[in-house]
Amino acid sequence: MTNKLQKLSWGLVGWCMVFLVVLAGRPSFTNASLPVRGVADPVVALQMARSADDVEAVLGEAPSPDREVMRVKQYVDFGLIAGYLGLALVIGVALRRSGRGRIAWLLAIVAILAGFYDVRENLITLRVVNLDLSQINTGMLDQLRLISMGKWVFLAAASVALAAVTVRQRAWYLRTAAGLGFSGAAVTVAGLFYNSILVWGGLLMILGMLLTAATLKVITHESAS
Repeated sequence: MTNKLQKLSWGLVGWCMVFLVVLAGRPSFTNASLPVRGVADPVVALQMARSADDVEAVLGEAPSPDREVMRVKQYVDFGLIAGYLGLALVIGVALRRSGRGRIAWLLAIVAILAGFYDVRENLITLRVVNLDLSQINTGMLDQLRLISMGKWVFLAAASVALAAVTVRQRAWYLRTAAGLGFSGAAVTVAGLFYNSILVWGGLLMILGMLLTAATLKVITHESAS
């Protein structure tokens, strides 16, 4: 059964990598998209927007090419959500079968909450994309920002839970995964206050999860021994 879980995790790792590449690729935001507060990624910048002026800096007035790009990115992100949530659940099942039931349940719960908030975030973002600047109010943006912050917090919690397992393993690449997970969670939490580094926290966390999932059989084998 461990072999089946490992093969499933490899498939999900490939799934996530495909969607990460697609998200980073075309269509691309134009030079007119100028996020504020030093946030390099327009998607993250919109998540942390505080006013219609911030939205205008990222998307411009409707209609605009950058709004269409944002719409595409959100739909692609649904695929990434499915991928990382599936990975977290597969890892959780493997950990439970290797005798780590509590950490498995914790990982599953926080990953499901992160996915739930991530979906809500995307739906609100799609709503913002469809509105004129005059229709966007601070209440809507506050809701988007709070839901986004909730997503990042739950992702950080999942990353810490996973890193707490891999840091105890003997293999250097698993300890590397733990380092990515812990550092990614720390950068993410700091990024909630200094938004310019938030995207880097997310990147470190996803890399830690992908490396963990790719070597899942080693983790469960060492845990059982």
